[in-house]
Amino acid sequence: MVLEMIKLTPIKPNARAINFSRFGPAAKLGIQDAAEDVKKDIEATTASWNHDVPVTIKERTDGYSITVDDAVWKMLDVGTRAHLIVARKAKRLRFFGGFKAKTRPGFIGSTSGGAAGGPVFRRAVQHPGTTARGWSKLIGAKYRSRLQSYISKRIKEAM
Repeated sequence: MVLEMIKLTPIKPNARAINFSRFGPAAKLGIQDAAEDVKKDIEATTASWNHDVPVTIKERTDGYSITVDDAVWKMLDVGTRAHLIVARKAKRLRFFGGFKAKTRPGFIGSTSGGAAGGPVFRRAVQHPGTTARGWSKLIGAKYRSRLQSYISKRIKEAM
């Protein structure tokens, strides 16, 4: 019986060595890029509003947090139930007879709209409530699915 000898030799790549120490900072940059784009999407939801909506990005040990500091944005994001509005500091409420919303559920953006019609005066009015726009969930889902591509792009640049 003849035994054959098998010899294994390592394959050494000709390319430069990969420096893995750059991957962590590169991944962090990718997450930062995504956070900046999240901020842009949030700002798009308020682009046609009459007031500025502060959006801040804070670095954390595990990534970034994006905060919207605006009561109207938060109310539209989660919606409101039907409720009674009563004049308290005046004898009557004053509002316009019509209204066209600048935003809509399931849409990241803002269009023209606002009050329409003539003024109406009432002691109280039954507000029908506001349908939740769901921006937080919508934007969160969008960037959860894209985060890997942001990180991969920065890691490729670091290599």
